[in-house]
Amino acid sequence: MKKTQKKILSKATQLFNRRGVSNVRLQDIAHEAGISAGNLSYHYPLKKDLMAAVLQLMAEQLKQASTTSLALVEKEDYLSLIKDYLKFQIGYRFFYRDILEVIALVPNAKNVFEEQMQHVQNFTKNSLYLAVGNGLVLPEPHEGHYEIFARNIWGILNSWLAEREALGQEKVSLANIMMALWEFHYPYLTKKGRSLFYILKEQLPEMVEQEMASPA
Repeated sequence: MKKTQKKILSKATQLFNRRGVSNVRLQDIAHEAGISAGNLSYHYPLKKDLMAAVLQLMAEQLKQASTTSLALVEKEDYLSLIKDYLKFQIGYRFFYRDILEVIALVPNAKNVFEEQMQHVQNFTKNSLYLAVGNGLVLPEPHEGHYEIFARNIWGILNSWLAEREALGQEKVSLANIMMALWEFHYPYLTKKGRSLFYILKEQLPEMVEQEMASPA
């Protein structure tokens, strides 16, 4: 990908996040990127072409992050795992907030959304099974329960951004949602898992400070 294209996609994503998909024109993106409208249209003739490119970049970044995520699970660094995904969501929050508008522009976005949903659910479920093997989480109470658990985690992840957008970062910080997700696991934790729970809980204040120092 050319340097100009990367800049266009970066500025487009920022504008979509700030203003909403329907309120951003190609001219706005060109102005933000410091290029002419003609230069932008050379790379992306229509808004749907630009959106498709943004979605492809988003999907590639999520795929690249999967390797890092697996390493964090193996290290039992669950707070960093959650934080990294939440920051990814914040970076592309327009996609979750304006998904119907995105689909209207690029019908294939529905598949991208479904793929992300399956990715999160499968990753959550597999992480639980790994944690069971490591003695952190209780065995599945009955077949299929952790699949439902993973769907509920996706539900939380897919809704928290709307609350953050409405109420602001101070009321809905990364630490807030990280604690909500971590608390959701608590009834399933073993004695060993609960010891880790309290250790990680103590680390949350530092994460709050980091977020306030460089807000997303």
